[in-house]
Amino acid sequence: MKSKTPPTSRNSPSRADSRAGSRVKKVAGDRAAKEPVAHARASGELFHDLGDFLAVGHQPPQTLTPQDETLFKAFQSNLLSMISHELRTPLMGIINALSVFDEADPTGSSASGLSQSEIISMARRNALRLQKTLSTLLDLATIESGMFHARLREVDIARLTEGRILAQHFWLEELGLSAERTKLSSHAQPRSSQPILGDPQKLGRAIDLCLQSIVPRCEAGSVIRWETSEQGILIRFQLQASAERAWKDSWSQALAGFEGGVTSPSSAFSATLQSEQAFLSRPDEGLGSELLLIHEIMRLHHGKFREDLKGREVTLHLQLPVLSSEDALCTVLAARMDAVSLESGSLGSIALVLVDVPSGTVDGLQARLKALLFRASDAVYSLPTQNQVALILEDCKPEDAPKLLRRIEKSLGEPLQFGIVSAPADGFDPARLIELAQKRLRPQAGHA
Repeated sequence: MKSKTPPTSRNSPSRADSRAGSRVKKVAGDRAAKEPVAHARASGELFHDLGDFLAVGHQPPQTLTPQDETLFKAFQSNLLSMISHELRTPLMGIINALSVFDEADPTGSSASGLSQSEIISMARRNALRLQKTLSTLLDLATIESGMFHARLREVDIARLTEGRILAQHFWLEELGLSAERTKLSSHAQPRSSQPILGDPQKLGRAIDLCLQSIVPRCEAGSVIRWETSEQGILIRFQLQASAERAWKDSWSQALAGFEGGVTSPSSAFSATLQSEQAFLSRPDEGLGSELLLIHEIMRLHHGKFREDLKGREVTLHLQLPVLSSEDALCTVLAARMDAVSLESGSLGSIALVLVDVPSGTVDGLQARLKALLFRASDAVYSLPTQNQVALILEDCKPEDAPKLLRRIEKSLGEPLQFGIVSAPADGFDPARLIELAQKRLRPQAGHA
């Protein structure tokens, strides 16, 4: 079986192009493209630059459907609001802080009465806010262009979560959210040698976005609890009474934007929609698209982003699928083999061992094998459909694998039927390696 390439974006290029399809018609052909705009319009073609089309105050030259008109107004409102508030405000904060710092006397005193550390803190706080906004805008633009992809590989979800939370401590302190007001704790379940399959950068981004969405709305002094497992990440927190309605609205809007697609008013950018009467006012910092981005990231991982709301108690679940298929195993092998190199000090080989379950359950044998493997890089994956488990052993030579399996058989107290392949000796095609291991299934290690 060949590895299936997972769908990389709900917004494929063709669907992304449809955003402008009903509203912006491009002149076909080189000749028409070089002719003046007036001639294009006179010939019945509507040609204008997309940036001009979205310019604030620009009126579309054709009649729009009610849905498209709503989308058009949303873009107008969002563009001005983002520029004015989410981009210009922190940028001006940085400029002002630097100006005050530059005017300070040699002793560090300034006319504003702020100390050097306070000025630097103000500049850093605004720089962080600007950086977060720009990161979100880049993610949204990538989604809209149909280029939002994930590079899946094995990830220690507990370590990743703990690292991202630790990295956010400085940002929380800059916001004045000390331990007395908002506490963060990571309650990871006992670590298993079974990693999850994911893109560490995008999963880390999802954790950051969760914090950005939760912290401003979290009850002062309450604890944000994190639990990690092979099934994903659970986050529990309590809402402020004043933020309950805003949270419900944000969740509903993000879900509508995620499910609506790019052709609806609930597109990725329209999650930042403000009313025409108050488009410069924002109840919260951020673009309002943070939750939508988490939905997109989890979709890339074939998982789901779920919410359970009971009163003001919120549980968020970043749900990941269990690795229990040949397709997932192919992805794991491909990621592992990327590190194989003949260079000195590099990973020299990888062995794949498929083991038939002699008795009991697949999960039972998987747990027993995990206990017998001593390398942190060794991994065991279940294949319940085939009633097998797969072992991936790094830096294990083909001649060494049978010896390891004999020791495992002795420890288990029963014979195993297994097939062994290795890379680079047997090639680098994951699907071919799995097929070859199936053909090499033997009842004794010495004959593998």
